Amino acid sequence: MKALTLSAMLLVAVPALVGAGEIYGSIKEAGKPVKEGVKVEVACGEKTVAGETDKNGAYRLFAQEEGKCTLTVRIGEEAPSIAVHSFEDSVRYNLVLEKKDGKYVLGSE
Repeated sequence: MKALTLSAMLLVAVPALVGAGEIYGSIKEAGKPVKEGVKVEVACGEKTVAGETDKNGAYRLFAQEEGKCTLTVRIGEEAPSIAVHSFEDSVRYNLVLEKKDGKYVLGSE
């Protein structure tokens, strides 16, 4: 009986924990990976998840909701962003930081 109750509780809890899929990729500036520790966040609906780039300029975030999201890169005092989509499966976004009119702009490769 305990095993049945535990199984039922897990079936209810697991979908809530899984959420949407992984959003990952790399960020480059002037053809080179950005430095380690650049802050990256993805906001989907009401939920925001944050992380940082690794030594290769790569990031990996797990969105909590599916659908249209905003991915923001915090570089110095600036926070350029780009629209992305979160799906049930993983999705890759390789991004490029460029300076335009003295401000950073975030685009995709």
